[in-house]
Amino acid sequence: MNSVVITGVSSGIGCNATEILCQSGYRVYGSVRNEEDAGTLLKKYPGNFIPLIFDVRDEPAIEKAASFVKDDLSKNNHNLVGLVNNAGIALGGPFKHLDTETFRTQLEINVLGVVSVTRNFLELLGAYKGSENPGKIIMISSVSGHRAYPYMSPYSASKFALEGMSDSLRRELIMYGIDVILIEPGPVKSEIWSKAPDIDNNPFIGTDYEESLRTFYSEVFGKANDALDTDIIGNAIKNIFENPAPKTRYVYTKDKFKEFTLPGILPDRTLDRLMAKRLKIKKSD
Repeated sequence: MNSVVITGVSSGIGCNATEILCQSGYRVYGSVRNEEDAGTLLKKYPGNFIPLIFDVRDEPAIEKAASFVKDDLSKNNHNLVGLVNNAGIALGGPFKHLDTETFRTQLEINVLGVVSVTRNFLELLGAYKGSENPGKIIMISSVSGHRAYPYMSPYSASKFALEGMSDSLRRELIMYGIDVILIEPGPVKSEIWSKAPDIDNNPFIGTDYEESLRTFYSEVFGKANDALDTDIIGNAIKNIFENPAPKTRYVYTKDKFKEFTLPGILPDRTLDRLMAKRLKIKKSD
C-alpha cells in the first residue's frame, strides 16, 4: 500500500486531501495538534488514516512522528510515496502596525515548520544513495507567493520564501530522484476565513488605514464567498502523486487572468496605482 504524510489535516485542504487519498486506497499519516482533531477521520477511515500528533514548531515531536512512521512502514512493508506540507496560517495587517512577533510566528509555522517536517521525512522519501522508490514532496503555497497584496506582508513573505526554498530543494533532490511540486491556490473554502479579525473590532481601528482596510475586508470576504472548493486541491494532490511527470507548479484560482496573470505582466508602478485606487489607499495631506 502506498503511504503519504500530510500536515495540518484537521480541516480545509489537508482534511479534504486525506479523505480523497484514503478513499483511493492510500494510507495517510496526518498531523494534527491534538488527538481530538483526528477523531472524525479516524472514525471514517480506521484502516487508512493514522494520526500524528505534533505542532510544526515542535521539532522533537516531529522527530518522534518520523520515527513512528519509519517503524510502521517497515512493519507493514509499505512505501512512503509522498509528503504534503499543508499546515499553515495567514497573518496580516498594515506593516506599520504589526509587531515583529507577528512576522516571527508566521515564518515559524509557514517556513521553518516546513523545513523541520521535510528534513525529518527526507530519508523515508528516498533521500539516500541506492533508493529504489523515491517519493514526491508537495508544497501548499499560494498565489500570494507570487503576487504581494497590501496588508498581507507576513503571509506573502512566508509564501515567497516557500517558493524559493522549494525551487532550491527540487534541484538538490535530483540526486535522489525526489520531486518537489508547488500548488499555488487562490482563496479556498477553509476555516482560515473564520479566524480573521472582526472588521469592527481589530487593532487597526482608528489608524490611517481604517478606511482602506474596510474596503480590503469587503473584497477578501467577497472572494471567500466564491472561493474554490477544497476538493479541487485535494484531487490535484492525488493527481500529482499519480503523475509520473508533473509540472513544477500548479496555480488554482478563480478569474486567473485578472488575479494572477495580469498582475505579473503589468509594470510594478502601474500595479501599485491600480491596487491603491482599488483599496482606497490615499496619500495623506
